[in-house]
Amino acid sequence: MSTKQKSRPTHRLPSSTATRSTSASAHSRRDASTSGGVLTVPTHLKRGIAAGSIAGMTTQLLLFPLSTFKTRMQVKPLGRAFRAADCFQLYSGLVPELMGTVPGTALFMGTYESAKKSFGLDPGIAAACGALAASVVLAPMELISRRMQVRRTPFRLAVAASVRAKGGLFVGFGSFLARELPFDMIQMSAFEWMKSTMEGKNGQKALRARDTAMLGGLAGAFTGLVTTPFDVSRTASVCSKSLGLDTTKSMGDVSRLMFRGAIPRMVEIGLGGIVYFSCIQATLRLFDEKEKGKVKSKDKVPKI
Repeated sequence: MSTKQKSRPTHRLPSSTATRSTSASAHSRRDASTSGGVLTVPTHLKRGIAAGSIAGMTTQLLLFPLSTFKTRMQVKPLGRAFRAADCFQLYSGLVPELMGTVPGTALFMGTYESAKKSFGLDPGIAAACGALAASVVLAPMELISRRMQVRRTPFRLAVAASVRAKGGLFVGFGSFLARELPFDMIQMSAFEWMKSTMEGKNGQKALRARDTAMLGGLAGAFTGLVTTPFDVSRTASVCSKSLGLDTTKSMGDVSRLMFRGAIPRMVEIGLGGIVYFSCIQATLRLFDEKEKGKVKSKDKVPKI
């Protein structure tokens, strides 16, 4: 140790001042952990994963029959009328859908929250990052689910047939991304824009639960309608035999079906937006309240 270091005077703070200084320092670190800095990636990731998994599971359990109805409407052979039998077994394919949706939505929201709040990305770009992260799980499970919805085959047989088929579980992956990327970018951008606009009118006050539900429903219904052609293309790529189409040669026939199932899809995703964004906001609010409780308990200084 050098002489300069030895001779440097040391000043002791009074115990109360030191306590306040330590408390302020700890408080500033806690603020940094929730303010959107780079160090908060694990926090935002954890919050997003929890919110996404709860929202994804709740939405699918409630609205999966509408998804089945829409899919069967899309793959109905040209010229055939809709039959009463198409309204039965509406939960066929739910198991693989949950197996994909729960971890997939968790990955999406975890990535989205981290990209938006930790790295300051635009909601549309953050949503695209989330969609890419979730696609690895969502695409193969959705393929199995749709084939079960259409053919009403057991889960085990649907998995075996999908694995053996040409392209395997990732057949039509391009059409999946062509639908998911614009869908997520439009939906999340629309919701965040409407949310910030409404908060601005309310003087930056947090939205009430009913306002969140309303905005989520509007964003979902609008996005579901405008992305229907991409959804029809995706359905045709994985269920082309049911439509009597050869999508490996030409997608020309698909153009006649571009808005098939648009109404049930709009209703499904509109209602899904209400449930989805309500669950997301409620879960994130619980995390915020828990964090505030921790800050208050740690900031209490015992009287001596």
